[in-house]
Amino acid sequence: MAPAPKPKPMPACVLVVEDEVLVRLVIADELRADGFSVIEAASADQALSYLQAGVPIDLVLSDIEMPGSMNGLGLIQRLRVQAPNLPTVLTSGASPVAHDADAFVSKPYDMRQLVALIAGLLHRETE
Repeated sequence: MAPAPKPKPMPACVLVVEDEVLVRLVIADELRADGFSVIEAASADQALSYLQAGVPIDLVLSDIEMPGSMNGLGLIQRLRVQAPNLPTVLTSGASPVAHDADAFVSKPYDMRQLVALIAGLLHRETE
């Protein structure tokens, strides 16, 4: 009998939190093309609802400026308490501000560099 093939590892899941629909779609499409699983959220509130529901997330990529009860900075602060080991990346078109995220990326960003950063934080090769 031939040995059973190794199962493919589950793709890492990135939660993309961005209120601008077109920006969110471009990021999500690029991440999916590189083998990531992606969940999209239009606000920090929606992102928290996914996390509180127990959806398995491996990394959170969030814009800072968003509508709702909190912005991206507030989301990252909450995540540092609720999931301190969850890697996080903040993005903004404004100047970098003090934050608790693992990385900050200024908009507009190079999509390949963003994917490489995410892969690096997850210690994963891009496809």
